[in-house]
Amino acid sequence: MLGESLRKAIEKIGAAKLLDDSTLEDALREIQRALIAADVDVNLVFNLTNEIRALSKKSPPEGLSRKEFIIKNTYELLARLLGGAPTPPERPKAILLLGLFGQGKTTTAAKIARFYKKRGLNVALICADVHRPASYEQLKQLSEKVGVEFFGLQDERDPVKIVSNGIALFRKKDLIIVDSAGRSALDGALIEEIKQVKKVLNPDQTWLVLSADIGQLAKTQAKAFHDAVGVNGIVISKADSSAKAGSALAACAETHAPVYFIGTGEKIDDLERFDAQRYLAKIMGYPDLQGLLEKASEVKIESPEDMLEGKFNLNVFYKQLETTMRFGPLDKIAEMMGLKAAIPKEELEITAEKLKRFKIIMDSMTKYERNHPDKIDSSRIKRIAKGSGSAEASVRELLRNYKKMERMFGKLQRFAKKGSIEDIDMEKLMKKFSVKKKKKLWR
Repeated sequence: MLGESLRKAIEKIGAAKLLDDSTLEDALREIQRALIAADVDVNLVFNLTNEIRALSKKSPPEGLSRKEFIIKNTYELLARLLGGAPTPPERPKAILLLGLFGQGKTTTAAKIARFYKKRGLNVALICADVHRPASYEQLKQLSEKVGVEFFGLQDERDPVKIVSNGIALFRKKDLIIVDSAGRSALDGALIEEIKQVKKVLNPDQTWLVLSADIGQLAKTQAKAFHDAVGVNGIVISKADSSAKAGSALAACAETHAPVYFIGTGEKIDDLERFDAQRYLAKIMGYPDLQGLLEKASEVKIESPEDMLEGKFNLNVFYKQLETTMRFGPLDKIAEMMGLKAAIPKEELEITAEKLKRFKIIMDSMTKYERNHPDKIDSSRIKRIAKGSGSAEASVRELLRNYKKMERMFGKLQRFAKKGSIEDIDMEKLMKKFSVKKKKKLWR
């Protein structure tokens, strides 16, 4: 994988006792192999490593060692290669989405609607794809899921008429997003159709949706769409599931087209503002602290200071579970914390199911039991298990995990009083909920 290979190359520079030219060249060759294996254009790769090599010969600024200076430059040049950190518009009026078949355009339309709705905009979606039969129903269902208004005419074959009617219906909306038609190729008919829709909509944003798995072809497609109809933004979909995401990003950066968002999963909330440095940190397994802060802001979690005041009981534990579940899948949280590589995928999946089960069990407890978990005896366990439809063993497992968290909470309180919690082992904290793998009974 690209991230793992890049991390190894940079760590080789950092671990060197004496960073001579030979060690640097070894690391640069690893960076070249990693990027070329990820389908990044060879010329871009060699230009990058030549720049790193040239900068390595300069004297580092005061306060930085030569190793630190080279690592800093390498990281910044990699980020530049992938496109930097363009800022998407805060309050667009109309977005026209373009793209060929199979690029994930319709799902991306709903994700963008969700993104702007969470930021206070009144959003509506219009289906103008009259060529793909399933597009109407798909976007309609996604609109309901997101909670925004939808317009389309299922039997109408004229996309201009659909968009005109949609604009009239949604004239008081803050933002209208139009999902235009796709084709297997950018032909004359598609170009003419897009031009007509664009003339009626008059969008301030025309964004091209490209799937990460097309790799270097992103450059060709971005240039073709821009030359034909004008594009001022790009969204890369399926960035989580393709080894060519880095290649697609680098190809787009070469065209100077800003990549505003990347799709990071199949769920509606799996859309992130693109920032090359954060993207690098994520694929290389380093913590994405900015991403965690943004997610915390979205779910409006209780502040750590509030959580550390008073006594830890099942009510506090319950709030922690609710907060964790609002954050999203645990594999995403682990990824933001830089721990995903250290925790097996099956353990993260089991953990997510366990959190849901624990929450159901606690819903069956009385207020007294949640405030005084030490009073939960065998007869109460039996009643709680029956009320939640769980096994008694599951209730006991919850209580055991609560005890672990209670001890961890005590440590947090002590660190908070000292003014520092830097010594908390976050990987150990995540594994508190993990399940030991069962031994195989056969080979």
